[in-house]
Amino acid sequence: MTNETDEPVGVTATQHLQRWLPLALSLLVLAYLLMGVQRAGKPEGLARFDYDAFGKIAVSEDGRVKPIDTVARNALLMISGKQSLKDEMLLPGDNGVEQPAVVWYAELVAGLPESNERRVIRIDDPEVLGLLGKTTEDGKYYALNDFFSDDPSDPDAPFFQVGRLAEQALQVRDDQRTRFQDHIIGLRQKLGTIAELRTMLSPFVAAPAEAGQEWEPVVRSRNAAPEPSALDRPTRATWFAVAQALGENNPDAFNAAVAEHQAVVSAAEPGPSRKAAFERGFNRYAPFAKGVALYVLAGILGLAAMLLRSVLPVGWYTALWRSGLGILVVTFLLHTAALIVRIWLQGRPPVTNLYSSAVFIGWALVGGAILLEKITKLGVASFAASAGGVATLIVAHNLAKDGDTMGVMVAVLDSNFWLATHVITITLGYSATFLAGFIAIVYIVLGMCTPVLDRKAGRAMAGMVYATVCFAIVFSFVGTVLGGIWADQSWGRFWGWDPKENGAILIVLMNAIILHARWGHLIKERGLMVLAVGGNIITAWSWFGTNLLGVGLHSYGFMDGAMYWLAGFAASQMLIMAVALMVPVELWWSFRRPSKPGVQGADSTTSRPDPAGAGA
Repeated sequence: MTNETDEPVGVTATQHLQRWLPLALSLLVLAYLLMGVQRAGKPEGLARFDYDAFGKIAVSEDGRVKPIDTVARNALLMISGKQSLKDEMLLPGDNGVEQPAVVWYAELVAGLPESNERRVIRIDDPEVLGLLGKTTEDGKYYALNDFFSDDPSDPDAPFFQVGRLAEQALQVRDDQRTRFQDHIIGLRQKLGTIAELRTMLSPFVAAPAEAGQEWEPVVRSRNAAPEPSALDRPTRATWFAVAQALGENNPDAFNAAVAEHQAVVSAAEPGPSRKAAFERGFNRYAPFAKGVALYVLAGILGLAAMLLRSVLPVGWYTALWRSGLGILVVTFLLHTAALIVRIWLQGRPPVTNLYSSAVFIGWALVGGAILLEKITKLGVASFAASAGGVATLIVAHNLAKDGDTMGVMVAVLDSNFWLATHVITITLGYSATFLAGFIAIVYIVLGMCTPVLDRKAGRAMAGMVYATVCFAIVFSFVGTVLGGIWADQSWGRFWGWDPKENGAILIVLMNAIILHARWGHLIKERGLMVLAVGGNIITAWSWFGTNLLGVGLHSYGFMDGAMYWLAGFAASQMLIMAVALMVPVELWWSFRRPSKPGVQGADSTTSRPDPAGAGA
């Protein structure tokens, strides 16, 4: 029966709200993301100088054509840990308004005094600060002027002391250097990056004038001359016109010179120029930064759904669960679109370095969790996915400090076929193992610290972990075998007990141990979860451990400071495992026998109706 408005009789306003709230929240998040796309394509409106157009100019750095915006962001991130000028980096003329990195880069190439006053150089080590006569109480950010005395040629100025101490430190083996030596080498790299940008040694801005030519540098210093062929290139003259106009504080001349230079570069390199302009918008949109915030929101809703499952009325629980899942799906679509854009810009499969592996692992983890959530409808997988997405994107952000995240491949990795087969397959194994471990952590924390883990939910979570481990062992094993075939083609041996190879086989063995222990009834739910948490340690070691060791054919870089984070992560996982094993199950909050009528415990066979039965 229906009423005059054709609505079912008995449907209240509250039920309407419960039904449409998840869709409304999802559409609201989607609208926010779409508005961000529109804003990313608009000029930033920075005073009278068209820094937006300046940031789109294509240049070549480390073998890749990219926009000046990317060069500036990467350099500033490496030097200061930030991608824009704000807080102590701002000057009085900025009026307290955050400025993009291209402003700093433009000041450098134009030789403006402001570039010496920007406090962009981050120093964390107290001993290194002592070279400047500073302490940690004076802050962490310093300007180029702080490294020179009144006499620019003073050999005792901090700038020259840093150079001498860094040379001495480089003579010491990596594993024998002190903290001070590591930081002094890092500081010299920061100062060297600034020097390269200022003298125009990097990036290369002289675009090819005809077919067969390469990009070349335009050097403006007393000790270096431009490449001979670069002298005759149109882009050299237009580039210096840009720098001169900025140095003369002439916005009209600057904007005209930028437009002319952009036109010349676009005529010479039309395809790369279009990609560079698109990459500039991609940088401004910052999809992964938006993704972190939205994953946090989805995680909060998923956590609330888990904790309030036995308290809320079915309608409100369903609305809460669907809201979290809807936002998670929208964020996953954003994550997917960002991955596709990176694939197009780089012309490579999605995983080419540690940064892209973190982005891809997070994406695959979230995608798998969404499938599990659609089946179980508990909010558990949504929360695990959100936590995994946030964690991997934060890891990626910190890895971006090493430089261009879409740089040219190491020669031995330069194979799209193997990148699309071995690397993707093994990385999916990483993702699945992490997902099982994160769900296991949720099980342990819920079981020990809350009363909400009833028997049905516990069985469902155990099934999720078991199925995910089955997926993980298949992809880890196949990926490891494919890696051996690639190694045979590249190095002439299938297996060499390289640290990375050891890490890969350890993941396979760990997942095999979990499955065999479960098949053999050696472990129950708690044992399954404890072993799955152990898989996080093995996977994290295989992922990052090789680079920390700095040895072996699979070592393509060293991550300064990552050892402490990896050790901390491993310690946290071991603590969770130890507590779960040491505390008897009978003392876990969810598994205590009910002491009051109406309180559910682990022995209860009842549970909340799942959302699928509530008007789905």
